[in-house]
Amino acid sequence: MAQTDDIASRSRPSARAIRLTVRVVIPVLFALTMWQVFTQVVRFGYVFSSSMEPTLAEGDWYLLRLDAYSTQAPERGEIVVYVGPDGEPYVKRVIAVAGDHVAIIRGVVWLNRQALEEPYLKERAQNERPIQGDVPPEHLCVLGDNRNFSADSRDVGFVPVETVMGRVTGVVWPRERSRSLVATR
Repeated sequence: MAQTDDIASRSRPSARAIRLTVRVVIPVLFALTMWQVFTQVVRFGYVFSSSMEPTLAEGDWYLLRLDAYSTQAPERGEIVVYVGPDGEPYVKRVIAVAGDHVAIIRGVVWLNRQALEEPYLKERAQNERPIQGDVPPEHLCVLGDNRNFSADSRDVGFVPVETVMGRVTGVVWPRERSRSLVATR
């Protein structure tokens, strides 16, 4: 009988091994999973300016999908974060993609020779900074929703797609402004 108990106790995991798994292995696996998610899939960002008002207000925290463009290119109307020429991240709306003809005349955006409806604008641009041309391959035309207070393609030109970090999918904080953001085409 003693021999049977000895074999049974060796075949079951010991209480020490179970404690080790619960206290060390599971938390390490959880930390590695969270690290993977927050470095490859999503990231939180903070809005530092009023350039995207009213869609994104200064002080909003947003959710950025880092994997949004792993299989597709940015589309018109999406809000993206890209790395500017100064190395800083900028949040702007995609107005035109490669091959589109874009023009800004008297504060009105013309996309492929048609006036673009922009219900998301805070107000019509007062400071005329015209732009006109075809968006080159692998580039985007990006503009802020608050055109009077936005540094965008009117200032830096068309943005290379390779500088896009990801797509803004929602506001997560403050709670009263939290919502999902969908592309407005």
